[in-house]
Amino acid sequence: MAGARMFSAKGRRTYVMVKLLFDKSCRLIAEPVESGASGAITTLAKADGFVEIPENQQFIDGDEEVLVSIFRTLPGKV
Repeated sequence: MAGARMFSAKGRRTYVMVKLLFDKSCRLIAEPVESGASGAITTLAKADGFVEIPENQQFIDGDEEVLVSIFRTLPGKV
C-alpha cells in the first residue's frame, strides 16, 4: 500500500525509492524516501526497495496498492 502520492516524470518510467513500515492496522506501507539530489546514494541507502511507475501513468495515489521490488531481506518486516 502506498503511504503517500508518488509522482512520475512526465512520459518517463520512474522508480520511487521507498521505506517499508507497518501502520496501526498492521498493513505494510511503502513510504517514499525523501530524496536529495537526483541519484543521491543516501536515498538509495535509506530505501528498502522501489516502486516502478510506468511512463503512461502520472502518479500513484496514497492508499493505492503497489508492488515493491525489495533490495534485501527485511528481518521482522516481511
